[in-house]
Amino acid sequence: MGAKQSDCTGCGAPVGFIDRRYGCRCTAQQKEAATRAACPRCGQQRVLQADTGRCITCSRVCTACGHPARSKSSALCRTCSRESERDAAQAPCPRCGRPGYIREDTGWCGHCSRPRQTKQPPRACEQCGRVRKHAGLGLCSACWQRHPDRPFVRAENLIAELDNPPDWLEDFTTDLAAKYSVGRACTMITSLGRLLRDGQPNLPQSVLERSRRPGRSMGSLARALETFFTRLGIAMATDQAERLAVGRRQRRVLAVPDTLRPSVEAFSDFMIRSRERSRRAGTLPRTDATIEAALAIVRDLALFLAGERGKRDWALTDVHDLEAFLVGSPKARSVDWSCSDSSSASRGPRRSSSSIPPAVWPPEDRAASLARR
Repeated sequence: MGAKQSDCTGCGAPVGFIDRRYGCRCTAQQKEAATRAACPRCGQQRVLQADTGRCITCSRVCTACGHPARSKSSALCRTCSRESERDAAQAPCPRCGRPGYIREDTGWCGHCSRPRQTKQPPRACEQCGRVRKHAGLGLCSACWQRHPDRPFVRAENLIAELDNPPDWLEDFTTDLAAKYSVGRACTMITSLGRLLRDGQPNLPQSVLERSRRPGRSMGSLARALETFFTRLGIAMATDQAERLAVGRRQRRVLAVPDTLRPSVEAFSDFMIRSRERSRRAGTLPRTDATIEAALAIVRDLALFLAGERGKRDWALTDVHDLEAFLVGSPKARSVDWSCSDSSSASRGPRRSSSSIPPAVWPPEDRAASLARR
């Protein structure tokens, strides 16, 4: 009885040779794996070619661009092959000399075969007499830009474009033509046309609000619309002046140091409430300029106390601080700091010797002021 065959260590199949651990199939696989290595281009375990050092797939590259060429029979990749076929179909144009597809009917390339638009020859302008190209109405471009009918022509075109043009558009165009230059009026009418075509209601008040620009200036178109609408009584005036006044007061308050700012904010609110009470009572209210001048002086005083006197609280202010401040700010002496909300005739004697609001007056001065009232 012969020796028993051993089993393959890799696959478990019987091994037909003595003293061999692997069968024929596993032995062949090991020999093939020994000849393979990682391709430096694709990273796969492949048999590397001796001339390129890469696998057979990565060794087939395009001769034009160097990209992989998948076809065995082609020396070009797909992109270069299409470009080569396109270049082969082109030929130099007899007219321009550039390569292109020659048309059979003309014998030229497509660019040369297309008909050209004939240019209008220069003619004498009806206004200045110079021989130039015409822009419209028999006028050259310079004369047409200055023609007084341009705003009305632009308005007529805008009316033709709108489905439901407003009734005031023609009168507004006449008003613009009388106040602005020709070019500026046309620009404003064009901007107005964008507002009328935005899908929003074209009521005068709505158009006026949409025409306002953000920022400190609401724009020339909004100012012209506001003047025109308020004169006809079809819209209310905007609150642009109030917005600007609020911004000016806010900038003066924010310039005050942080520790002194709450009292200045309360003082500003007090003057605004006093003005509202004066308006309701029918007396003379403070103007925005008066309130802003008062806040500016309080701001300067706060900066003086914090910077030169080293004081961060209004309670620490004394007469010497106020007099030292007035020496450097002589204009503040003539400011009326009376905090009554009645007219100037009922405010009593003015305090011309100090420019400080009553909230920071010395105690003896505050008592004297209350006694006079």
